Amino acid sequence: MWASTHNKELQLKMQAVVNALYECQCKLGTGYLSAFPSEQFDRFEAIQPVWAPYYTIHKIMAGLLDQYKLAGNAQAFKMVTWMADYFYNRVQHVISKHTIERHWRSLNEETGGMNDILYQLYLLSVCFQTF
Repeated sequence: MWASTHNKELQLKMQAVVNALYECQCKLGTGYLSAFPSEQFDRFEAIQPVWAPYYTIHKIMAGLLDQYKLAGNAQAFKMVTWMADYFYNRVQHVISKHTIERHWRSLNEETGGMNDILYQLYLLSVCFQTF
């Protein structure tokens, strides 16, 4: 909404939300950011029944990336990058502890739009480093 109205009050509220989320992310200290515990991903990676945690993570990451792309919020970009690093490390752990095939099996579950958001983040990261 801010991108079309440029309402200053709305921009301040958006910044306040990002700041509050950043405090939560820093308190956890790993890059993880969500309202549910990371143990949901332990279940996901163990191919145990779990709802769709990656769906929610995708939405959080997409919102942060939109804050960067549409509102120029550099802090949101750092946060979403930290989240991507966290999940990269989780995937690497599954592969090293088990096999790449185990990781592929876990991808048969709901992963939301993670491929899309990680691709968008990659493109922005490449452009960010270029300039």
